[in-house]
Amino acid sequence: MGYLRHRFGISRAVFSNYYLYKRRRTIWLFSEDDRLRDLASLQVEAVGMPLLRWVGTYLKPTSVALQLFGAHADKNVVNLTSDQLRDLVEKKEIKNEFAGSSGYVIVASNSVIIGCALYLPGRLISQFSRHMFTSQTWEYFLQERKIDEE
Repeated sequence: MGYLRHRFGISRAVFSNYYLYKRRRTIWLFSEDDRLRDLASLQVEAVGMPLLRWVGTYLKPTSVALQLFGAHADKNVVNLTSDQLRDLVEKKEIKNEFAGSSGYVIVASNSVIIGCALYLPGRLISQFSRHMFTSQTWEYFLQERKIDEE
């Protein structure tokens, strides 16, 4: 959890009721539960949800993990307008300077944590799953924006 604390300012205490499981290039997170001890001898392919993945020599947080825990972050969070978010999703990259240091960042818009992007000076590169946004997602997101503006 040192990576999440150092990179995003997410306290170790946020993960106090979870276990970590490393398999290949992925670190999985699952709820602490004493009943799991009975299953410890089983061979496991996957358990819980993917939290972090190694991409080359770097750790990359998954968008789903950031959606669940990103609200606890106090650094390297990039807040986008709805138009900037749409551009990022459609073009896979937007050019602009944002607060935060180079590396993986949390993308938020309208107080909603969206997921992960790679920030390089002057560039924000989407790391969202290609299946993350559908026309229904945009309808929901834009409807929330209209409600906030009223």
